[in-house]
Amino acid sequence: MRFLRSFWLVGGGLVSLLIGVVFLPLPPPFFGMVFIAIAIPMLASGSKRARRLIQHGRWKFLQRSQYLERALRLTPRWISIYLRKTDPGPIIRRMRQKNTRSLLL
Repeated sequence: MRFLRSFWLVGGGLVSLLIGVVFLPLPPPFFGMVFIAIAIPMLASGSKRARRLIQHGRWKFLQRSQYLERALRLTPRWISIYLRKTDPGPIIRRMRQKNTRSLLL
């Protein structure tokens, strides 16, 4: 049952992401962003690998990630729950631990 749920979430997320990317260059660009905003939580809830990939992307663009954190207050609860799982904090903590270990050696 769990496999089936994750299969549908990842499949629906990929389809929604594809639709969002297709609609992005069309005249109202906001319409494509809506599909992308729906696809990201679906992918994050359906696949651990996708969640880690999104987390890594948020770490790479940390300043943009802070804007996303502000926008999370306005999103519906079901979206914000899954987007909070992609918080780049663990990656930052791991990098800080690596740096302190190398300084101690």
